[in-house]
Amino acid sequence: MRTLYLRDRATDESTTIIHDSNNNACYLVTGKWGIRHDALSLYTMQGTLLAEVKQLGLGLMPKFALYANQQRVGTIGKTLGFVSEVVYIHGLNWVIVGNALTNHYRVFRNTQQVFQMVPDQATNGYYLTITVNQEADEPLAILVAYVLNHWAHRKLKAPLRVRQWGFKHSALPGMATSLYDHCADYLNQLLK
Repeated sequence: MRTLYLRDRATDESTTIIHDSNNNACYLVTGKWGIRHDALSLYTMQGTLLAEVKQLGLGLMPKFALYANQQRVGTIGKTLGFVSEVVYIHGLNWVIVGNALTNHYRVFRNTQQVFQMVPDQATNGYYLTITVNQEADEPLAILVAYVLNHWAHRKLKAPLRVRQWGFKHSALPGMATSLYDHCADYLNQLLK
């Protein structure tokens, strides 16, 4: 069993390094998604391609194809769930149980746990901790974790501002204060 760390929302950048608990670089993830046929690829640190996930469709319930050793091994698609989600990965026979709001997931093959993903509390959720039971499952587990993280529901960091009626002003450099005050008064009258 090995613990790996990946950055939350790491697909916002084109290249990411996956580390282990000793902070050793283990894998390199590159690529992007957002449009059809985009892909994320997982490489060893020596540059050997291990696995890929390719986006098959768009919309409310997008599908992704999982590839290991350049062979298609499974597909994963989003389901309409509420808070708790159960997702089945066709081909791998993996069942994902988790919560998209908290980004906590456990993945099973039959009755055996394949991996678990939780936000790392020591980094205030900046990293995700993936605990994989068998090293052979690591490449696909990492890519499935990326898909789950991509689907996670995000809270707004700062709620939208309430619109303030009125015009606050401060003098702009090089602008006559009296002219600026006149414009501000005019705008405030229009907004009333």
